[in-house]
Amino acid sequence: MSQAVPRSTSQSTPTATSRSFRVGVWRSFMEIHHAVLREIERELAERHRLSVSEFDALVNIPLGGARLKDLKERIVLTQSAVSRLCDRLAQRGLVTRTPIEEDGRGALIELTEEGRGLLRAAVLTNAEVVERSFASRLSADQLLSLRGILDGLQTAEGARECDTAV
Repeated sequence: MSQAVPRSTSQSTPTATSRSFRVGVWRSFMEIHHAVLREIERELAERHRLSVSEFDALVNIPLGGARLKDLKERIVLTQSAVSRLCDRLAQRGLVTRTPIEEDGRGALIELTEEGRGLLRAAVLTNAEVVERSFASRLSADQLLSLRGILDGLQTAEGARECDTAV
């Protein structure tokens, strides 16, 4: 995490309605996210030889598989980046990529047994890091409040459930 910028000790303390306060809250949120994500990246790489993007792809493949174009909507990468990522996962034996006959460029992406096993272990690692680096630092009431705040910020389009019951 970057060094915190010293706060002014002047008489005027920013209020919750001031732009500087709001931007400062956002900055703090981003710094915490970055620190936790770095820890997740490190642990996934060390324990499972997975990048965060690979983990994100695996965790977003439903049990019945997903069309490549639908997977692109579930993870935040371009179509070509998702395609290359799935190629790498297929080369490692973690997913299968089956062409879809009626769609010349489409493919169905499914987890293999090896992929499901690795995903189960990686999901546990992710949860351990989130618990250790984030959730354990908040009280139950704070977590409930934060959940409510984040739920209120999500748009209907952005809200979705992750199928991690592998």
